[in-house]
Amino acid sequence: MIRTKEARVFHIPDLNWVELHADHCPIPLYDKKLVEDDRTGMIINVSKYPKGYNTAWHTHTCSHGMLVLEGRLRTHLGIVEKGDFVWFPEGTKMEHGATAEEDCTVLFITNAPFDIRYLTDGEIPG
Repeated sequence: MIRTKEARVFHIPDLNWVELHADHCPIPLYDKKLVEDDRTGMIINVSKYPKGYNTAWHTHTCSHGMLVLEGRLRTHLGIVEKGDFVWFPEGTKMEHGATAEEDCTVLFITNAPFDIRYLTDGEIPG
């Protein structure tokens, strides 16, 4: 993750994927860390959900958005297509990930430090 006060160009193909593991899913996901703002905690990453990856129902205390760069993003709102942007206000109960058929790569942006809280069975919409 880059913390810089200078203008910078990122050549995304040259950046390494960082493998991440979540207890709720046996499939890892991947991030290319781009920017973290020291003042606000805002982050920007490129994230890849391998086909079949799905986050469990969760919330964040930050708002965040995803611009679909490749594939299709499956969300509780429906399928988000390549070139579309989805925004989740803080506190939204959500789930998202890749479809079963293809990987999904997104530009992931938060407005504050990132956190995640998985919902209990009694909190899951439904």
